[in-house]
Amino acid sequence: MKFLKLFLFSSIIILLFSFCSKNPFDIVDINEELILFIRYVRSSELCVIRPDGSNLQVIGRHGYSMARWSPDKSKIVIVSGLGSYSTWHIHPLWLMNIYGRILYQLTPEGSEPVWSHDGEYILFQGGYKYVLSVNIDGTGKRLIYEVDDIDSTDFHLSDVSASGEYILGTEMLYYTNEEGKRSNTKSEIVKIHLENGEKVYLTDNELSDYCPRYNGDETMIAYFCVDITGEVTSNNVTNVYVMSSDGSNKRRVTNETIPNEIWPFMAWSPDGEKIAYSKDNDIFIVDIQFGIVYNLTNTAKDGIRNIVMDWK
Repeated sequence: MKFLKLFLFSSIIILLFSFCSKNPFDIVDINEELILFIRYVRSSELCVIRPDGSNLQVIGRHGYSMARWSPDKSKIVIVSGLGSYSTWHIHPLWLMNIYGRILYQLTPEGSEPVWSHDGEYILFQGGYKYVLSVNIDGTGKRLIYEVDDIDSTDFHLSDVSASGEYILGTEMLYYTNEEGKRSNTKSEIVKIHLENGEKVYLTDNELSDYCPRYNGDETMIAYFCVDITGEVTSNNVTNVYVMSSDGSNKRRVTNETIPNEIWPFMAWSPDGEKIAYSKDNDIFIVDIQFGIVYNLTNTAKDGIRNIVMDWK
């Protein structure tokens, strides 16, 4: 009887250990298409989901605000409040493995991280006036871009060209209104040559364009556009647009007509045929050829926010 009790106890311990140590990707093949997103319930969780909406899995719970997969999808760079220094828009950058384990801190402050295409370094914001880079081992931090007019201009990094020559992002212009408050007039999509500082404006209108992302072969750029002139408010209507990488052939691919809340993140599908984005706290996917839009999540009604980060 004593032997039987010991055997049963040992079996339970082994089963519990196996369950607790189970790799979150044991079920999902990391070589298949997965969308990486942040879900806010009580705190933020890093999650993956298949493009058909199945097999949602939580891979980390550490208060994340941004995340991007490495090109080979073996690591994730995250922006998180794990460190001692943080503000409302700047947190430490960390490197994480695909199982949700934090490997080490890359830099004590940063935001909007973007991987180089060779996976050797990461570009990131230092506030909204500077773009820096750091090697994936945390060394070699350096300034690579500074805005021309610090008082009236912000730059938001979104992507980098495969060659590493250009960064792609949003330039926002500000003015002081009659009440003495700082307000933005509009935002434009711009790519900047890192060697000579040359700017190429890919949009130039009275609307607000933001959050550009290259597709896989850099022939197209997806972005958001607020379809009215003037200051951006909660009553604006935002749509997804695409254009050729030289700024030509702009067209709207969603047909939003009522005020909506769009988070400033999007991701292309690997085949370049679809775009995932977050609207009104749920994730949607639009087919850019046919304009068909479908819900990937449907939990905003439960007070949950879902914010797209990446798609590999």
